[in-house]
Amino acid sequence: MMHYIGFLSYEISHCIRQRFNKAAESIGLTHAQWRALVHLSGHENCRQIELAEILEIKPITLVRQIDLLKQAGLVRRNKDTEDRRAYRLELTPKAHAFMQAAGEIADAVEAQVLSALTAEEQEKLTTLLERVRDGLHKTLPSQKRPDS
Repeated sequence: MMHYIGFLSYEISHCIRQRFNKAAESIGLTHAQWRALVHLSGHENCRQIELAEILEIKPITLVRQIDLLKQAGLVRRNKDTEDRRAYRLELTPKAHAFMQAAGEIADAVEAQVLSALTAEEQEKLTTLLERVRDGLHKTLPSQKRPDS
């Protein structure tokens, strides 16, 4: 019954996204937008296409997310000086404060999701999941790691 891991991980991930989306309604943020902000904060001034690759989503999907984040005053698009067709992305000062609130929501959701486990089990689960993720990225060298 090896296929069970795939179903289980999908269901857990879906549940986390749903809970985050519900909790973050009050600040007008979705899990997908939160994920984009988090990765952008680690890759400031990257091109939209690069961020899409990091997030492993289609560029058109990212454009819609960035449009909404720009409307909210959280992200700026700057013309790329090397390629006039491209844009580079940066977080606004408003985004940094906003991310604090979103981070608290994410932490609360994670604590709720992991509440059935002891602190030691939570740490072990994180270690094991990171090892599985790293192993997957080693077997697919053409793909960039989402956290790189």
